[in-house]
Amino acid sequence: MPSLLVVDDTPIIRSAIAQVVRRSAPEIEEAYEAANGIEAVELARRNRPEIVLMDIKMPGLDGLQASAAIKAELPATRIVILSAYDEFSYVQGALKLGAVDYLLKPVRPAKLLELLAQLCADLRAEAERAVGAALSAEAVGPAAPPQDPVQQALDYIRQNHQRPDISLNAVAEAVSLSPSHLAHLLRERTGMSYIQQLTATRIEAARRLLRTTNLTVSAVGEAVGYQNATNFYRLFQRETGMTPAEFRRHATKPQG
Repeated sequence: MPSLLVVDDTPIIRSAIAQVVRRSAPEIEEAYEAANGIEAVELARRNRPEIVLMDIKMPGLDGLQASAAIKAELPATRIVILSAYDEFSYVQGALKLGAVDYLLKPVRPAKLLELLAQLCADLRAEAERAVGAALSAEAVGPAAPPQDPVQQALDYIRQNHQRPDISLNAVAEAVSLSPSHLAHLLRERTGMSYIQQLTATRIEAARRLLRTTNLTVSAVGEAVGYQNATNFYRLFQRETGMTPAEFRRHATKPQG
């Protein structure tokens, strides 16, 4: 089971989050606590947590710097940013560094547990794919490739879709394929081109942010990789049949 590192320089916030996790997230094996960025890097190095909840603004080594240091040593670790609403410029920087999501303070336990459950499910799925690939490689022989490059590419897109400059060339380089070959494999496997796959990933992330945050539409667009608000608005309406504002109203209105 995965472990979790909670990083916040406010003791009451840090301990409250850790307590919620220990009490209500049985899929988390251990919850470690760090009071600052330096301690976070040291604990991550020692305990290698699969998930990190990182306060964005801390004295000394801040959340961006600590996240960058942890990702450099543990690139597979999922980092989730803890942020106040008025710190969104910091959040954007964290997303570009590879953070997978963020939670607004004060952190709502239900949202925290929902996100942790999703991350744990992702980790289990990755582990199962790795085991399946290893078993297949063993059965076929040493010449068989140990990992699925298409799945690697899809994972890379999901983890880096926030970067406005993510390109087919960058994804292809990350999975050691030529751009043309990757484009062919993606279309063969998913029925979508690279751009269609990236757009679908970004729109799904935008739907989640519109459901769960009070960010403006333009801020949501920037958070998922669209620097041009008009372009985001147009693509969202094309893909969902609704404007972002309409989707938010529909998704957040009381049921019943």
